[in-house]
Order: sequence, then C-alpha cells, then structure tokens
Amino acid sequence: MPARFPLSRTLARATSLGISLALLSVPLWGQKPVPKPTAPSHQIQLESSGVDVHVRDSQGAPLDVPTLVRLFSMTTGYDVTSSTRDSSTAHFSNVLPGDYEMELTSPGYRKTTEHLSLIENSARLPIYVYMVPESDSAHTGKPPRGVVMTPKLRRQIQKGLEALIKKQYEAAREIFSKALQKAPGNPDIFYFLGIAELGMQHLDLARENFQHSLSLDPSHELALVSLGELQLQNGAPADAIISLDKAVGLGRAGWRAHFDLAYAYAKVNRLRDAESEASRAARLAKEKGGTPTFLLGQIQYAEGKSADAKRTWQSVLTAFPADPIVPQTKKMLARLENETREIDPSTIASLPLPPVPNLTLETIVERPWAPPDIDSAAHDAVPDTNCRTEQVLDGALHRLKSELVDFEKFTATEHIEHQEIDRFGWPGPIKARDFSYVVFVHPLGDNSVYLEESRMGGDDLSSFPTSLATTGLNGLSVSVLQPTNRERFSYSCEGLASLCGQAAWQVRFEEKRDAQGDDVRMWQRNGKTYKIPIKGRIWISSASYAVLRVETDLRDPVSILELTRDHLLVDYGPVNFSSGNVHLWLPWSADIYMVLHGKRYHHRHFLSDYLLFEVDTTHSIRKPKELPPPVDCSH
Repeated sequence: MPARFPLSRTLARATSLGISLALLSVPLWGQKPVPKPTAPSHQIQLESSGVDVHVRDSQGAPLDVPTLVRLFSMTTGYDVTSSTRDSSTAHFSNVLPGDYEMELTSPGYRKTTEHLSLIENSARLPIYVYMVPESDSAHTGKPPRGVVMTPKLRRQIQKGLEALIKKQYEAAREIFSKALQKAPGNPDIFYFLGIAELGMQHLDLARENFQHSLSLDPSHELALVSLGELQLQNGAPADAIISLDKAVGLGRAGWRAHFDLAYAYAKVNRLRDAESEASRAARLAKEKGGTPTFLLGQIQYAEGKSADAKRTWQSVLTAFPADPIVPQTKKMLARLENETREIDPSTIASLPLPPVPNLTLETIVERPWAPPDIDSAAHDAVPDTNCRTEQVLDGALHRLKSELVDFEKFTATEHIEHQEIDRFGWPGPIKARDFSYVVFVHPLGDNSVYLEESRMGGDDLSSFPTSLATTGLNGLSVSVLQPTNRERFSYSCEGLASLCGQAAWQVRFEEKRDAQGDDVRMWQRNGKTYKIPIKGRIWISSASYAVLRVETDLRDPVSILELTRDHLLVDYGPVNFSSGNVHLWLPWSADIYMVLHGKRYHHRHFLSDYLLFEVDTTHSIRKPKELPPPVDCSH
C-alpha cells in the first residue's frame, strides 16, 4: 500500500479496494477498520438432508433431454448417480453436510463438473447447473483482442474521426481507405469506413463494411448494432433480429440495441419477445426513455393488454412531458378511450411504430472503452427462482470463512497494466509492472475474517505505472458479504443467472444514503478523507456458494474529486494446492475503469503463483498446482 497511507494493524482490517492516484494531487482510496460485530451472527436451520439438482439449458429453462447426475464425496463416502425426471431435476436422499463433486452428462451437451457445498445447520436453497451445448465453441480463456497501432496510424484514424464528427464523409472515407492499406485486419477501421459510406447514403457499401468488420471480430458491438439498424431500415426485420440479438447478448450494447430488437420483434409479430426487449430498453434508457416506453405501450396494445398499455402511455406523459413522442402518445390514449374491443395481435403491422433512432456521431466515433454502469447494462436473471437474499449471502460468507480460517496468509505475483484512454476510446500504450502481493488473514468475531493486504516493493507511489496504486482485490468480496456491513447496504437477489456457463445467484447491492459510520471505500487526498459510496452486483455459485464475480460502480459522481466514473470488475476462480485437499476461490483478475479530472484510465490486475501459509508452528508453505488462465466471458 502507498506510504502516504501506511499499513498498520488497524488499517489492515480493511476489506475493500484501496487505490491511490498521483496526478495533480494525490488522492487515495483507503479503508477504515471493520469493527467487531455486536449483533449475533446469522444462523439458519437445516430443513432436510435431501438434495435436488435442477439442470438448465443456457437460457435458464429446464433441459429437455435426460441428464445423469453423479454426486460423490471422498470424505463422506457418498457416491450416487441419479437421472433427472420431472422439471429436469435429479433427487438425492440422505446427504450429509460437507463438500461434494457433481458430474453431469447429457446427450448433445458437454460433460459438466461442479463443486457442491452443503452447509451444516443451514436451510437448503435450490441447486442449479447450466449445461453447455457441444455445438458451442469452447472459450479459449484468452483476453479480448487488443488494438495495436503505430502512433502514425493512430493519428490517421483520429483525423478520420474528426472528419466524421464534422460530417465530412467523403474526406473520412478517403482517410479510412488509406488506413486500411496499413492495417487491413483492423475491424474498427472497416466499421468507421462503413459509417462514412452510410453518411453518403451508400447503404450497400456501408453494409459490406459492417459485415467485413464482423468477419474480423464477430463480437464488434458497434458493427452489430449499426448493421441491425440498417437491416431494419431496409425492411429486413428477421435479419436485424439475428444481428441485434447477438449485440444485446454481449451485455454491453446499451438501451438502443434493445429498442431496435424490440422494434424488429414487433414487426415479425413476436410480441412476447418484443415486450420483454421494449421493457428493458425503457428501463436502461432512463431520461431518454420516452420513445422506448411508447413502443412498449404499443406492443401491449397489440397484445390486447389495454390496461397495461394505458398505464404505460400515461407514464410517458408523467415521466417525459417534454419528449417529442408526447403528442403521438396522447393520440394513442385517445384512441384507446374510444375503443372497447380486444385488439387483434396481427394489427401490430399497421400501428404507427416510432422511428428507429438516428445514429448520433458522438456515439459512433467513440469506441466502447469501458463496460456500462451496472444500471445501464442488461443482466439477465431468472426472477421466479427461489432466491432468498440473506441465505445466499450467509452461504457465501460461510464458504469464505471456512476456506480461510486455517491459514495465516497467502502470497501471489501481481501483474499490473495501466493505460490512458483518449477521447475516442482508443487505449494508449501499456505501462506494466510486477509485484509480490501479500494477504494476511485475521479472524473477526465468531463469524467472519478480515484481510490485511500489502505489496512488496509497492509502498512508494513512484513505483507504480503513472503512480496508480491499488490494494484490496482479495477483500472486495469480504466487504460485500461482511456481517458488519449488512446495515450499510441494501441487498436484492435478482434471481438465477448464467455467468461463464455457471449457475449463479445474482445479488444487487447499494450503499444506503443514511448509512452510519465509515464507507467501505474511501479516498484520502491532501490529508482529507472522502467517502466513495458504491453500488454493484455480486454473483455467487448456486452449488458451491463461491464468489464468481463482483462488479461495482459509483452510486453518485464525486464532484469534489472530479471522479465521474469508477467501474470495478473482479473475477474469481479456483486455486488448487498440491499438498492436501486445499481448494480456495481467489481473485484471478480485475479491471478498473475511471474518469478522473476528465481523463480516462484502464487499470488491469492479474494474480498468479499463489503460495499458502498455514496457521501452525511450522508455517508450512503449500505451492499451488498450475493455475489456469482467467476465463474472460461477456457479462
């Protein structure tokens, strides 16, 4: 940790991320001590020794083919295989608390293994497992393709983007055509060339360039959305659905892609899908939600849901009184008042659907450089699953404590990469450094632990790339789960989600505005301390209760620090140690995206080479088995 905020045993009780940035002045995210809990620990009672394993497809629906589920444990001697039956569920009887392994095999799907933790004296939540079709390409685990450009090429592309902003499309086309001669494999250049052709109304050439961009990068979000909108405008909604569905499936495309997809679904009379996408678009669009909310009302009207349509259109008048869609909304409300008949769903084709939003150059020229705010991104979850928030959090805390209670500390090698991002979203050169990372484990009352984190050779800000220093990656999940922080946050389990192919409980959390005491995250600058309230989501395995991911954002911008973006994403994975049956779930990687003083930064951490020190007189060290590469998957 930076020397300006030295680690002491008191400060070591921090359980959240700490960051120090030395720019014009030196701010610091530090942490305050976590007090020992005064409230009794959370206890839940065991209801049954039976275990039900629910098998689902990639969309969360019950698998429509039988699955053989083997549940076994070397510790208890339990080894039973059961086939799924009604609702694609396998039942196991007389299962004692402990750790188990599950193996699932099903025709047409990859063999799946899951770790299962059954906690003593705890109520049993449903256990879900997602199966991946054999036809799906295996994920390589490699990070996303980076954009490598010479300074000369970067300047050329920026010149082309400036021409697009000024609507000088012919000049932009000439610039990007020359850039392609230097970088023919760059999908972004093809995309921007397509935008230039679109500006000149060369629709066929624009489509060809978008498709060429996607041939180089099938997950190019901007190309997918632009191609989908072009297909809609050309009267091909079925083709648009293919493009837009893939764009929204990436989880980062924003409200407009959901709106376009709802529009396309409506045009082909897939009204149920259209309503779902329109509802999501309206929620994500926030202050721009007038048009998608109006579309939602139209779809409900076409479905014969007159009462729902009326409420939706009335909400447009209330929430968006100055929106240009208001006059059209009033006409539809008047039409509804004069009708008593049920609406035939086929009439959707004759309804005056709102136009597809025009492409705005500000959006086009800015390459996506950071994930959207957690409240502006779609996080699919199955809401009708039996998700009990407190029990999910307690199960994850129990798993965390049981893993760490016997250990004094662990170390890791930390690789840090820092990049500044320009105004077009293009990353600058990487500045990197490696450190030895040390985490001490201390008990906290009867029901938790706290982590003391530091790095060797990293106490001086000058030792970090561009003076950006971070600690606390291991403790972030502890902060969210900590019993002493339960009163600080509001929690809501949103349902069952699929994260990198694993079934996980998705829990949203947010610091309360009237919370007392110290915030989980704080900055210190020039001797002053500033609270940084956060919001976020945590994904917890429904089988093992391991934390799979934590993602946070600022609850509100911090104007006094000129901190307007602070997006943190930490991915966790298993670390298996060769001596004994030690199996820990620890951070693999973390990404931090910031906008500070109007400048953008991307900070990446990779942790590997873990060593584990036991709590005993010999302080034995256990070397881990080979650590697999972090799995990078879309949200």
